[in-house]
Amino acid sequence: MFDLTGRDAGEIMAVASAHMAAPTLLSLGAISALGATVWGVNRLSAPANRASVQVSWRLAGAAAALFVVGFLTAGVLSVTNDTMEDGLRRKSTGNTYTRLTAALTDFDGDGYGIGGRTSDPAPFDPAIYPYALDIPGNGIDENGVGGDLPSAEPAYVEVPAAATPWPHRPNVVLIVLESFRADVVGRELNGKPVTPVLDALAREGVASEHAFSHNGYTVQSRYHLFTGSLAGLRQDGSILDDFNANGYETAYFSAQDESFGGPAAGVGFERADVSYDARQDRDRRYSTFTTAGSLAVSHRTLQERLDAFLASRDQSRPLFLYLNFHDTHFPYHHREIEPMVSGKSLTQRQIRPSRQDTLFEMYLNTAANVDRAVGSALDAVARAVGAPPAVVVTADHGESLFDEGFLGHGYALNDVQTRIPLVVRGLPMEIGEPFGQVDLRDAIGRALGRDDMDTPPRTVTVPGKMVFQYLGNIHRPRQIAFADGTGRTIYDFRDDRVTLAGGTPVRQHALQGPAAEPFLNLVYYWERMMLARAAGGAPPIE
Repeated sequence: MFDLTGRDAGEIMAVASAHMAAPTLLSLGAISALGATVWGVNRLSAPANRASVQVSWRLAGAAAALFVVGFLTAGVLSVTNDTMEDGLRRKSTGNTYTRLTAALTDFDGDGYGIGGRTSDPAPFDPAIYPYALDIPGNGIDENGVGGDLPSAEPAYVEVPAAATPWPHRPNVVLIVLESFRADVVGRELNGKPVTPVLDALAREGVASEHAFSHNGYTVQSRYHLFTGSLAGLRQDGSILDDFNANGYETAYFSAQDESFGGPAAGVGFERADVSYDARQDRDRRYSTFTTAGSLAVSHRTLQERLDAFLASRDQSRPLFLYLNFHDTHFPYHHREIEPMVSGKSLTQRQIRPSRQDTLFEMYLNTAANVDRAVGSALDAVARAVGAPPAVVVTADHGESLFDEGFLGHGYALNDVQTRIPLVVRGLPMEIGEPFGQVDLRDAIGRALGRDDMDTPPRTVTVPGKMVFQYLGNIHRPRQIAFADGTGRTIYDFRDDRVTLAGGTPVRQHALQGPAAEPFLNLVYYWERMMLARAAGGAPPIE
């Protein structure tokens, strides 16, 4: 780890502290319990030894006081601060706190109490609790959101596209960029274009301004993109299976660890003819840690592996190639990033809100490196197959760089975290905007099923279309939203507040009549989806 953090002792402390906080707090709790036990034993077994009792009592009292202060502080932070609540939720101590407060205040035994962010709307009624399935038309609002689901609401369905053979089989490259903001494309810094390769692809094809991820995390976003399923109801594999069924050689090259998320990720990595991920070059990683959620290799390593594959592949079949570039993920810089549009960089411990401008420049410079890597990869494919391939470039999600107080992704349903680039060249693809990741699989299939392959791709506005988004897990989200390219309707389960497009958060019951319709449409959509998942035995998406 000393080498991986640049032989900087301060950097080691910054990285290690993020992983030591939970064990430290757990240890303090254990010490408190031990101190109390020692005090009790001394009190019962040696009452005459007052000095020993007093010392033990003081130690136990100090430890217990420290534990209580920490417990109450965690409670206040989790209730009042979204970022702190999310951070606590990701740590074992935070999960322990949540379970403990729920157990202490769960008066009706339904698994939810009145403490924490998502509290029981009916603490003495076991039939009503957060995330309960809302049975349509029974007069009961089982989850306490939006009233009883009307029985007239149509059932939620996911219909797979018809599996018809494609008349044309061009070489296709699908590229997913990690944590890549949509507003990076077309930007300049210090008089230099940040994304000249993506800009050129857009000029030769089309770029969507209204493409969105459904979630701010990689696993969920990747699942939706590959399967074309939002609720997990489609049982027809993934986009890899579509290309396999049409006689393609399928190659999957990822700069991250594709075991992250487990079998439920649903991507089909193992069904590709050729597959590579960061686990195969663990010793060449630029990431500090080797855990599945952290392991990553650079664009250079990915290019070397791609070149080796292209030099030896079977030329008798058309190629479907998936590429994932990871470099724009936190900490947004590593030893193989070159100064292209900026020479500024920050270590992890230097990343602070006060350095937001420098952080953004560093991020843009890394994005410029990734853009160049995309061009190098496409050039290599063109040389190997004899012609420029069809290309789709997008991202798993965006990234907050202290925008609205957040650093990272998966914290909020906003444009910087969920609006993503979408650039298409060489496919007659129709992009219905607003465009969600679940739309991509069938859009590619429809494009390859057309006879007129020379038709350029285009964007089309679809009136009334909304992209569903959620924060956390789809069956227990912290927030849900509808995005339409001009704004969002957001409902936050944690504080029971609704934010309409361009508005400020209000309690759900403050919305009446037509003003409540956007909120109710959103809630009913999610409730119908949950009913369909329960009926169809859909796998967890988390």
